[in-house]
Amino acid sequence: MSNTSSYENTVELFNNFTLQIDRYFAVLIFIFAVVGNSLNVLVLSQRTLRSNPCAWLFLTSTIADLISVLFGLTTRILAGWATDPTNTNSLLCKFRGFILFSSRTTAFWLIALATVDRWIASSRNARYRQMNTLKNIKICFLFFTAGNRHHFSVFP
Repeated sequence: MSNTSSYENTVELFNNFTLQIDRYFAVLIFIFAVVGNSLNVLVLSQRTLRSNPCAWLFLTSTIADLISVLFGLTTRILAGWATDPTNTNSLLCKFRGFILFSSRTTAFWLIALATVDRWIASSRNARYRQMNTLKNIKICFLFFTAGNRHHFSVFP
């Protein structure tokens, strides 16, 4: 009988420990993420970098990451104090999931496009280097963003 009681106490201790980590560590991550992404937006939106395709990709990736942090961690922090609005509102829960999935996926695709952009910019072939324009990068961005949304054509 005491083994069961000891086991339940250990489980309760670990549950309390993970709750405390969720409460306070998520807030710390939130603060650093918002400050870091905001500074990235300030730096990458300077006039000298606006015409650079790679800087534009990093800027839009940073904005997508900031959206992901704001929608994802805010509700996670609220869940630590049992006030998560996505638990009671199914529309808000679905909207949060859509925004979170879309922004994370978009940020990853933009980093991949920045890699391709750098490869094209450093190519020996002059024709490839001529294709490295902000207009072409924005077209690729729209293509990948539209392709990213096909999973949510029907909301169950």
